[in-house]
Amino acid sequence: DSDTDYDDTRRSNRAAFAQYQGRLDTDAFGTHDVQLALRRDDNDQFGGETTGTAAWDLNFADAWRITASYGTAFKAPTFNELYYPFFSNPTLRPESSKTYEIGLAWHDGTTRVRLDAFTTDVDDLIAFDATAFVPNNITRARLRGAELRVDSELFGWDLGASASRLDTEDRASGHDLPRRARATARLELDRGFGKFRLGFTGIAEGSRYDDLANIRRMGGFATLDVRGEYAFTADWTLQARVANVFDKKYETAAFYNQPGREFF
Repeated sequence: DSDTDYDDTRRSNRAAFAQYQGRLDTDAFGTHDVQLALRRDDNDQFGGETTGTAAWDLNFADAWRITASYGTAFKAPTFNELYYPFFSNPTLRPESSKTYEIGLAWHDGTTRVRLDAFTTDVDDLIAFDATAFVPNNITRARLRGAELRVDSELFGWDLGASASRLDTEDRASGHDLPRRARATARLELDRGFGKFRLGFTGIAEGSRYDDLANIRRMGGFATLDVRGEYAFTADWTLQARVANVFDKKYETAAFYNQPGREFF
């Protein structure tokens, strides 16, 4: 229901879902965890679709863990993408995808390190076409990436850090997919000082293209958030936060400014 007069206003989706989770402990090969899932969707507009996931992980040598998974997915276009007046595309097709992922993790009680890598192949990926100002389907797309995550304690500070690399491709044109940064990084630091607690979050993202043709390039950016809290009784805490401390001007979609400095 909306105060905007959509071209269509109703769609039903019926689905059935089943999942199995199991664990096997072995003396020689550690602990195995398995997850299997299957789902069937029946969509009024786009018909039936079956998707599923198979995932496995192995805990070994006390501190190590390896994971592997394969999954398929189905995504119907939203009502905004299909029917919003003047900025929609009623001929959009649903997305379907296949994803392979593998990961390796290590921990020693105070430090956790995790490395994950994945590749996803998508048919009919829905992406905004800045030249026509409507969403369109990309017939074949591929996304490949890796992320490194570290959680630890450093000189009394709780540390959380991550860095990722993403390579995307429109398989027909060879162009990068729009509005996706190739490199991102995040750093979080938190520490308590008696009743006080102080924290910082730094985020950095590399450049990206806004359009399917890779003509409009948007620069990278970095922001810093600062937060603090004071527990003046056992039951009450006063919190404050400043987001984007240095009032960085940036966009993740062309002509749509992100918020500047914010106080909470």
